[in-house]
Formats: sequence, structure tokens, C-alpha cells
Amino acid sequence: MSQQTPIEHAAPSLGSQLVPLRRNWGWLMAGGAALVLLGIVGLGSATLLSVASAIWFGAMMLVGGVIVLFGAFRSEGWRGVLLNTLIGLLYLGVGIFTLVNPVAATASLTLFVGVALLATGILRVVVGLQNRQLRFWAWVVISGLLSLLLGAMILFQWPASSLWVLGTFLAIELIFQGIGIMALARAIRSTFDGSAVRKA
Repeated sequence: MSQQTPIEHAAPSLGSQLVPLRRNWGWLMAGGAALVLLGIVGLGSATLLSVASAIWFGAMMLVGGVIVLFGAFRSEGWRGVLLNTLIGLLYLGVGIFTLVNPVAATASLTLFVGVALLATGILRVVVGLQNRQLRFWAWVVISGLLSLLLGAMILFQWPASSLWVLGTFLAIELIFQGIGIMALARAIRSTFDGSAVRKA
């Protein structure tokens, strides 16, 4: 009968796995700061960022269309081939339309965002009112009302709102993403082998 070999070394901790990242925490911090700076600049040029967002969306739709069409030839059965082909062609059509006329695509995307905010706001208000026994139901209702207000503001100002909505949303996303990366860099810098915490 073979004897079990005792475990000589404990499993590596999360901190030890973060050591390589800790050596490069400065690059993470710089990247997060760059995203914050880009977001701040984007708030001042929301129109340009809105059009750039539409162009990026169009490019992604083109890539998605090519991938779906490629997958259509690998599908089994004529129904699967037909469905994937139609979806791929739809993606390609939307992508081409967006790249050919990004201004009109920006207006269409802004209209979609406004309608989505209205629908989301209504859903949150209804869910909050139906769950008033919960402790934080009022915050759900308030969040829904804010979504309704923002969606209504976008739709009432449409199509003029297409000049700032997408760019502003993207700029805010860049700022928060940059702040998150900077916070991650600080956390990694203060972690060493999961045992000692170094103050930043």
C-alpha cells in the first residue's frame, strides 16, 4: 500500500499571483489616468465622440456580420443556414449604412437609447412599486424616474440630442473605467504575497 505524500508547500496565494502585476502597477495607473483624461476631453467634444461611436458600432457590425456568415456555412440543415445568412446580411447592411452615413446612424442610435431608457425606467418603477415590502424599494423607483427623465429629455430634443448623447455617455464610461483601473493599480501595489499590506 502506497503512502500519501504530505503536502510540503501550500497553494500559492492570490497575492503571490499578483506579484508580476505589482511590478507593472505604474503602467496600469498610467493607463487609467489616460482613460480619465480622454473622457474629460470627450466631454468637451461630445459631437465628435458621438460620430466616432457610431463608426465604431458600424465596424463591429461588419465584423459580426462576417463571422455570422462564416458560421452559416457550418450550420446543419437549410433552416439554420438560412437564418444565420439572413442575420449576417442584416449585420452587414447595418454596418455598411453606419459607415456610409455615420451622422444618420448616430441619430438612429440616439433614438434607440432614448426609447431604451424610457422602457427601462418604466420597468424599474413598476418593479419598485410592486416590491414595497423590500427595504430599498424607493431607490429603485427613484432610479426608474431618473431613467424616465433622461429618456424623455433625449426624445424631446431628438434629433438635436444625437449631437451629444452618445459622446457624453462614452466619455462618462471612459472616466469611470479609468478610475476603476487606477483603483485596481493602487490595490495591486499595496498587496504583497497576501500577507503584508504596504501603505500607498
